[in-house]
Amino acid sequence: MHMQTRRERVHQAAIDEIKAIAWETANTDGVDHITVNGIAREMGMTPPAFYSYFKSREELLRSLVIDAYHSFQDALIKARDALPESDGARRIYHVYIAYREWSIQNPSMFGLFAGRRVHGFRHGEPEIISEAEKGYKIFIKLFETAWQQGIISVVPLDTPLPESYRAGIELNRRRWNLELPIEVYHKAINIALISHGMISMELSGRFYNQAADMDAFYQYQVLDFMKKLGICYSPDS
Repeated sequence: MHMQTRRERVHQAAIDEIKAIAWETANTDGVDHITVNGIAREMGMTPPAFYSYFKSREELLRSLVIDAYHSFQDALIKARDALPESDGARRIYHVYIAYREWSIQNPSMFGLFAGRRVHGFRHGEPEIISEAEKGYKIFIKLFETAWQQGIISVVPLDTPLPESYRAGIELNRRRWNLELPIEVYHKAINIALISHGMISMELSGRFYNQAADMDAFYQYQVLDFMKKLGICYSPDS
């Protein structure tokens, strides 16, 4: 096990402070207001000194995005592992509840990786895609386990899936060695889109007329989706 030297500890402390200032800026003014000059001024350093910690603003944003994904994944895993694997229905429900709770508690993190594109940053880099897939796979594996437990019913599709979309599903099924019918995989994507859209609208303040009680409305949507897959679950049971 490598023991950090004093120089390494000081260097890491500066990195942590830079990221803390960046998150504070994101929370108060928005991600687009994160600048090298602003952070350097707050740190009491010159802008050139900043580059001894991060090569560019984009590299800092990349680090923030990865931190956000890790926080997101940890929240999902904590909710999942708080329940036994044999209780697939409860796991699905509580992981989706944890998704919203984490997003509300960390709106800047949610917005950075799941909101609109950030000026000067590219989300399509392999490392970012890999982190995104880790979170996505947590949800998909929950549905696979529930399918294997026999608590999901396959619902025939009303219309054929677009070929490119179907090919993408097939690719992931092979890559991840999934024993999950395409129909169930497609439904899992549906609930991901619905829950993501609801959370995005809630955080942007666009749902205040339609649903005064967002807790109840979100829970209803998750339970309704589960019911359509044949999953019988009541949070009160």
